[in-house]
Amino acid sequence: MAKEHGYIDSYYQATANVLPEQPELTSDIQADVCIIGAGLTGTNAAIELRKKGMSVVVLEGQRIAFGGSGRNGGQALVGYCLGLREVDEEYGPEWGKQLWDLSVESIDIIRERISEFNIDCDFQEGYIELALNKGQEKELKSWHELKHGRYNYPVAEWWDTDKIEQVANTRRYLGGLFDPNSGHVHTLNYTLGLAQAAISVGAEIYENSPVIKLKKGAGYNTVKTAKGSVKAKQVLLACNAYLDGLHRKAQSKVLPVASYIAVTEQLGDRQPISNKMAMSDLNNCLDYFRPTADGRILFGGVNHPFNGEYSDSQERLRQRMLKVFPQLGDVKMEYHWGGLFAVTRSYMPEISHLGNDIYTAHGYTGHGVGLTNIAGRVVAEAMAGQAGRFDVFSRIDHGWIPTPKVLRKPALAMAIWKAKMEDALAN
Repeated sequence: MAKEHGYIDSYYQATANVLPEQPELTSDIQADVCIIGAGLTGTNAAIELRKKGMSVVVLEGQRIAFGGSGRNGGQALVGYCLGLREVDEEYGPEWGKQLWDLSVESIDIIRERISEFNIDCDFQEGYIELALNKGQEKELKSWHELKHGRYNYPVAEWWDTDKIEQVANTRRYLGGLFDPNSGHVHTLNYTLGLAQAAISVGAEIYENSPVIKLKKGAGYNTVKTAKGSVKAKQVLLACNAYLDGLHRKAQSKVLPVASYIAVTEQLGDRQPISNKMAMSDLNNCLDYFRPTADGRILFGGVNHPFNGEYSDSQERLRQRMLKVFPQLGDVKMEYHWGGLFAVTRSYMPEISHLGNDIYTAHGYTGHGVGLTNIAGRVVAEAMAGQAGRFDVFSRIDHGWIPTPKVLRKPALAMAIWKAKMEDALAN
C-alpha cells in the first residue's frame, strides 16, 4: 500500500479533493482546546467549538484523515453496532430512544455540513441491512417493529427477497430493512471538506505533528510534539484506533481491528445496485458494499485474527462479492487497501470525560462515519458547560480491554474466531 500525497494508495486517494498540506507545529502555542487527531471526530469537534467562540488547535500525526476516516467503507448510518432491540433492552426505552435520536441527528449533521460548507463528497441516501438466515430475519423484523412504534421512525421499510432482487439484482438474502435516511459518502473527501470548513471558521490544523506526550497541569494541559507544544485548558482525544499509548485509560476501552476493502473496475450498465444504496448483512464478520459515484462497487469485510493481512485478501473480497453478485465473475478489482477501526466491548461508542479536562470520543465500532458528527457536537457542548446530551453517551459502561500488546493480540484473535464460529453456526 504505497503512499501518494501522504495517503495510502486507495480508490479514495485516487479520487480525492486533496487540500494543501498544513504546517507542522514548530513552536509553543496556546488555545482553549487542543484536539489530537484530524479525522472525522476531530474536524467535527473543531467546527462546533469554533462556532461557540473557543480557540482550537488540531494536531495530526500524519495527514488529515490519514487513519480510518480516510479509509473506511463510507457508510453513514443511523443507529449503532449494537442492534436496536439490544440497545432498547440494555438501556431501557427512555435512554434507548435518546441514543437513537442522537444517531438520527448525526446523519442530519452530515447534510448540514455539506450544505453549509459546500462539501463535494458524493453523498448518496439509502441503506439496507440484510438477513442471511431466519434468525437475522427475525431480528431485523423486530427492529422494524420498534422503529415504527416507540422510536417514531416510520421511514424504515421491510423488503422481501423479490424487492431486493428488483433493486439490487441478488437473491442471496431472505429480506432486509431499508432506511432511506442513512446513506454513504466518499469518506476521505468528506473529512477533507470538514477540515477545510474548520480552517475557514478559524481553527488551526497542524499536520505531520504526532503527539509524544500529554502532560496534565493545574488548570491546563500541555500537549507536546517533537518540535512544539500546545497549552490548553481542555483536550479532546480524537485518535480512535490510533491512540498508541497516549492515554492508558482511554486505550483500555477500545480494541483496534483491521478491515480490508476492494473496489471494482467501472461497471457501466452492469452495475447491479440500481438505486445506489449501501448494503450490508447482519453477520458478526459482515460484508458491506455500495456503489461508487463513478459506477464501481466498493466491497469490504475481511478481518484477520491478528490484524495482519492475508496474502490473498483482495481475492477473498472478490470471492465474497461473487456470492452476492455471481454475474460479475469476470470483473476485476482495481483498488485494494486496509485500515484500522476501533471496537468497544459494549459495541457502543465511548464518548466520555477522562478527568483533568481531557475528553475522548472513539470506539464507534464500524459506525464512525455517522456517529463522529454527533460526537463532535456533544463534546463541544460539554466543553462549553452544557453536558446533558454528552451524558447520554458518557454514562454507558464499556468494560475493560487489556492495554499491553502481549494481551491485546490474543484477545482480538479470540474475539474474531468466536464471531466467525457464531456466523458459521447461524448460517
